[in-house]
Amino acid sequence: MASTAQTYFAARVRPFALSIPAQIGLLLIVHVALWTWVGMSSRSNFDGAGDMVEAYAWAQQFQWGYYKHPPLSAWVAGLWFAVVPATQLGYSLLAALNGAVGLAGLTWLAREFLPRRWVLLVVALASLAPGITALAMRFNANAILVSTWPWAIALFVRLMRHGRARDAVLCGIACALAMLGKYYSAVLLLSLLASALWLPGWRARLATAPVALAALVCLLCLAPHLNWLLAQSHGPIEYARAATGHQSPTQSWSRAVHFGLAQVVFPLLAFTALQRSLVGPAHRRAFWQAATAPLRPRDEPLWLIAMLPVVATVVITVATGARTASVWGLAIAAGLALLAAGRAHETGAQLSLRRLWTTLAMIWIAVALLSPLWWHSRAAVGTPSVIEPREEMAQALDRAWRLETGSALPWISGTRKLAASTAFYAADHPRYWSLWDSAVETPWVDRTDVERRGALIVCDEDDVDCQQRAEIWTADRRELSVAKSARGYHFEPRSYVFYFVHPRALPRSH
Repeated sequence: MASTAQTYFAARVRPFALSIPAQIGLLLIVHVALWTWVGMSSRSNFDGAGDMVEAYAWAQQFQWGYYKHPPLSAWVAGLWFAVVPATQLGYSLLAALNGAVGLAGLTWLAREFLPRRWVLLVVALASLAPGITALAMRFNANAILVSTWPWAIALFVRLMRHGRARDAVLCGIACALAMLGKYYSAVLLLSLLASALWLPGWRARLATAPVALAALVCLLCLAPHLNWLLAQSHGPIEYARAATGHQSPTQSWSRAVHFGLAQVVFPLLAFTALQRSLVGPAHRRAFWQAATAPLRPRDEPLWLIAMLPVVATVVITVATGARTASVWGLAIAAGLALLAAGRAHETGAQLSLRRLWTTLAMIWIAVALLSPLWWHSRAAVGTPSVIEPREEMAQALDRAWRLETGSALPWISGTRKLAASTAFYAADHPRYWSLWDSAVETPWVDRTDVERRGALIVCDEDDVDCQQRAEIWTADRRELSVAKSARGYHFEPRSYVFYFVHPRALPRSH
């Protein structure tokens, strides 16, 4: 059956007959369509931790920063949902486009080192890496780096190689956006600087006016956020400090090794496509050189820009005790794809576009078919991210408020992931505020307005802290039981506690 499908694809579709830029464009279009479908078909709730609805809740008020992270992921979500309906489809499309933007930046980067046919291979390999696909569908501060890092690296390389003013300006903007995505991007900027100091040609470029211009542009772009950050007594700095230390040396080493190994394991499917796409007498040696390239350091740009972020992360994890997670490195897949393709190319192997496209087609078809099956498998075992009725809960809360007040629900708070889910899923998208420390987490909220217009506070049944805080606001405690029914499944009801903060007229100040 596989050979029949391959023959049909090769005979009928023939994408390799298009120009290379057109083929790259086709690949990006398929990438967006496929992973939008995956986002829709493989999950009921976006993610268990609530990162995606949290970004949406933050985006209700544009700020120069938020209490856990820099603002870029929230900005992107806010701008997107200003024009796109806040639905599962809309968010899945945003996450898929985020990956495609990163792949477009990788195209620019690869063109600095490889012929156009091999640029297509680089983009294809990266498009199969979980860091740019499955893991990046959880749109958050880690996933936003998938779109910013490749552009920052590409424009830095262009600046080092050509020294043009326009590259300097764009490089400064791209590096600033990477930092505004997550402070972990400091690892990328340090790696780029280390690469420039190591390579003689690039080292000479560092003392030139274009590089100074790039640094100035970057600082100017970051200045409002830095000004905001320095004004915070609590916030991202405290959150980052809490993410370091408190680990034994053994735990630090374990996290560091786990991070490094994860970056090697993530692209295994991509290496399968690479192996099938290489032809000619040198194809076996080329594949071996590509697969082992990360383990063989070289005094060259490709190895430095691909591997220094990995090395720097491992060193920093051991030195600081940071609770490093493998998902911090989602964007590293782009550099590894370029390194692998570069090694294969220099070995003298030939590239078969026919075999590349056939392999891509088979993988795409498999992913498209397995995605809904993945949902069914998790539904069968009762995985919370599938069976939890967050959308149904939000709609039930919205109805309860409307029945009692006859108006749209204005404010929502409570257990963070539940309240943020209500802000996203409820029909009128109530504004979210933090029940814990609003001055730090949601400083834009006017408590007087909450009291005047009223609100709901929803708590997980087991979240005693949330319930105690809610009872400070109101004694009107109620219970809600809702269940999810989807794709032929009728899951057990889940209970929530919610509190009714009744609207009230406040006395006018004189």
